[in-house]
Amino acid sequence: MQPTQALVSLRYITRIAAVIILVAVAVGFFLPADYRIERNVTVSSAKYDLLQERLYNPAEWVEWMHIESGHLVVKEGSQALASGDRYLIVYDGETTKQGSIVIDSVSSNSIEFTVQPNQKTQPIPNSLMITTSNTGQTQLQWVIEGELDAGFLSPYLALVANRIAGSNIETSLANLNQ
Repeated sequence: MQPTQALVSLRYITRIAAVIILVAVAVGFFLPADYRIERNVTVSSAKYDLLQERLYNPAEWVEWMHIESGHLVVKEGSQALASGDRYLIVYDGETTKQGSIVIDSVSSNSIEFTVQPNQKTQPIPNSLMITTSNTGQTQLQWVIEGELDAGFLSPYLALVANRIAGSNIETSLANLNQ
């Protein structure tokens, strides 16, 4: 029995699709799975004290930290940010999905913390670094750096991580600088 034109076309399409998938997987083996996301904001000297208050007071993090479809929960009475502090991330409409932010270290010019968006993901290291220039301008730099662990999709996710997380960082920095 001779194959129909539709069957021949289907074979052709599936072979092309298989070649495309194999090429994508092969390319993924050579792409790095690590990422670096960096955003900066300049704060005037007039707002420096406000910046310090918002950065080092956990209750203020609720106001400026942007969490897509969620919010940060801080313990009542928390006055100063300290190493080892843990804050809960609660997502809107979700009763079981929760994440956390853990403060790793706090100094006068940097805050190191890890964000775990939910229980199933790896913690993501974050750094907030403050640099003051001679002109009175303060530079706040937020850096997220790490390696994705999502199988063969990791390199492709790393390519778009800057766009995904970068918009959340930009929103948080804009809220912080208000």
